[in-house]
Amino acid sequence: MFTRFWAAQLNMGLTVNTDDTVDGQLLLTAHRSRLVALNKNIPAAIAELRQNIPALPPGEETGYEDGNLFGTQISYRKAPLTTFDRESMKLVRDNDFYRFTLPLDPTKYGRKAAEQNPQNQQAFLKLMSFEISVTFPGRVIDTNGTVNGRSVSWKVNSNQDKPIELRAVAEAPPRPSASPVAAADGGGFPWLLIVGGLLLLLLLAAVGVLLLRRRRPAAPAAPGATATGPTSPGPPAGAPGPG
Repeated sequence: MFTRFWAAQLNMGLTVNTDDTVDGQLLLTAHRSRLVALNKNIPAAIAELRQNIPALPPGEETGYEDGNLFGTQISYRKAPLTTFDRESMKLVRDNDFYRFTLPLDPTKYGRKAAEQNPQNQQAFLKLMSFEISVTFPGRVIDTNGTVNGRSVSWKVNSNQDKPIELRAVAEAPPRPSASPVAAADGGGFPWLLIVGGLLLLLLLAAVGVLLLRRRRPAAPAAPGATATGPTSPGPPAGAPGPG
């Protein structure tokens, strides 16, 4: 029976960076013994498991196995937020907030299993376990998970009724300004605009002084002066002329 063997585990740890990128890992696994009990080739069984899971955020994907588990590991390094805008989960920026949601809608899980028996779709999700952690660069302001500083975690066990979704909202840092105008619009004091305005005023004042100097009329010539030089002074008034 399908529900007897399949009990997938989804483990994920993500860190949101201040530049709106994400680091972390995701593990989708199942117990090796249950996969073997299905008399399937293990890689083929994992491929079938993936068909029952909503599309996971793409990343660097490798096989994973230990003594008890077999599955897939996906790693993220500076992945853009758009990578996590998926059916399986959403991690998006909404202006000044980051919003994380992971829907636990039975209609999105066990689709392949439902081909055998529609009841398997509900059972598939109930058998799954989730261990999720998301760390934000800002303060967590709303969640249905457990808060520890700037991190939120959820642990939902197998055979446990699932919530409708896992959710969290956290503050996002201001985006870097692209120009002095943007800095002013962002609410910071517009120092660059003020300094630039003062420099412009000083430049205009200097140009004005130069123009005034060029337009000032030349001083009038002294009385008796000629173009070739000053005239020799005549005899003083009342002095006798030459005899």
